Amino acid sequence: MISNKLLFRMRKIKSIVFVSMLVLLSSCNSDVFQEHEIGSNLIDKSTEVFSIDTFTVYSSTVKMDSVATSNNSNILLGKYKDPYFGNIKSDFYGEVDLQSAFTLRTISSGDKVGVKFDSLIFIMYHEGSKMINGRVNDHFFGDTLKEQTISIHRVTQDFEFPDNKFAYNADDVLEYDLEEIGSSVFIPKRHINSFIDEAKDKDPLEKKGGLRIKMNDALGLEIIDSVNIGSDVVTDGMKWLDYFKGVVLKSGDNNSAMFSYQTGVGMKMRLYYSETEYTEAGVVRFHDFPVNKKSVNFTNYSSDFNSEEHDYIKNIGLIDELENDLPSTETDNLSFIQGGTGLMTKISIPHIENLNQMGLAGGILKAELVFSPEDNSYDEDFYPLPFSNFELFTTDKKNKFNEGVFDPNTNKVVTSTYIYNSKYPDESYYMFDLTDYVNQILLNGQNYDDALLISIPPNMIGNSMERLIIDNDRKSKTRIKLKVTYVVQN
Repeated sequence: MISNKLLFRMRKIKSIVFVSMLVLLSSCNSDVFQEHEIGSNLIDKSTEVFSIDTFTVYSSTVKMDSVATSNNSNILLGKYKDPYFGNIKSDFYGEVDLQSAFTLRTISSGDKVGVKFDSLIFIMYHEGSKMINGRVNDHFFGDTLKEQTISIHRVTQDFEFPDNKFAYNADDVLEYDLEEIGSSVFIPKRHINSFIDEAKDKDPLEKKGGLRIKMNDALGLEIIDSVNIGSDVVTDGMKWLDYFKGVVLKSGDNNSAMFSYQTGVGMKMRLYYSETEYTEAGVVRFHDFPVNKKSVNFTNYSSDFNSEEHDYIKNIGLIDELENDLPSTETDNLSFIQGGTGLMTKISIPHIENLNQMGLAGGILKAELVFSPEDNSYDEDFYPLPFSNFELFTTDKKNKFNEGVFDPNTNKVVTSTYIYNSKYPDESYYMFDLTDYVNQILLNGQNYDDALLISIPPNMIGNSMERLIIDNDRKSKTRIKLKVTYVVQN
């Protein structure tokens, strides 16, 4: 008796021959290509090609219990109200480095020249616009035309986490001084250049979308006093962090947008000063204290999942464990993906193996997972569709990332393709090529709990607020579908 595995390998070999016959068959018989539901009677022909998209596809929303938000070269900061997810806010906690020893200059006579305080400011640059797949990504969410507020507070707790692990979204906060050491009310600029060259540009902040926040003089005066007395606080990086542990950048309650800001050269505390009792006295100089990319620096995201328009969203906020996914039947036949808050869509397709019942020999030509954004759930001016390609991972009843679904041609995790319909934009959709995945199921079978997770790339989840609302209403043309093209020989 021939085993099922061997039989399926025979089918795949034969299907190569079938493909070469398709052009001839289609020209001789116009009704060869037909659509059928699983279980329907098959047409009595020796070789047939079927297109099937009537598989049952279940969807649900998974909420990650922790999202790593550390060690990023840019950070998201702000607050806005999402029509689906309610009030979303992010605060950033970062160490401010000494960078280099801040010491008095020694002149030819051997004397050291004292310094006096001028001003202390915090400098931030927006992340620059980028063209991605023909679209301009301005790295924003919400209404950018309204005033925004950022306040700066001094962190009073060491930036340390258990076992040197990364910090995680809503789980981690640090103690800080409630009194502001700086604040600014401003209207952000869009379509900004991310290139920074302060040596060649006298006022790069105006031209490149930078933001200056004046800080309290008291801190600047303390630092200058330390410089004048030669304290190791301004010469030893570790002693500096003992003295000034870092800052938390907090979004104001009036904010209506979230922007991406650079760290490193694009984010720093700058102390302006001048020298005294010397021929160059009065010449303004400065020392920079950068906020660098670090594993201890992190963003704290929060969402109240309180939507006036979509009351069922509050159920997402009630998910208390990773394995407790929320079926789309409880969220108006929608499932959700969002970075920062850690939302993913889980897909279950339980009856793929029924394809083995369609003929004595055959093979899969193509299998595609197709899903569409809910109508009116996005807006290019406020809540744009994701610029990132989604990735696909296997999972089970515990909803953990097991392993990526790989493309055998590239040996990389399969990524989604956005199929844009310029004539009918509402008919645009996302697609994953699942040909190899489906073939493996037909060859090896699948377990009852086998499922898939659609996610923003894991290395980007903690630094993105991109989101997608997916329609899976069984009565909708844009429901989630597995579309399979199958060749059968009876």
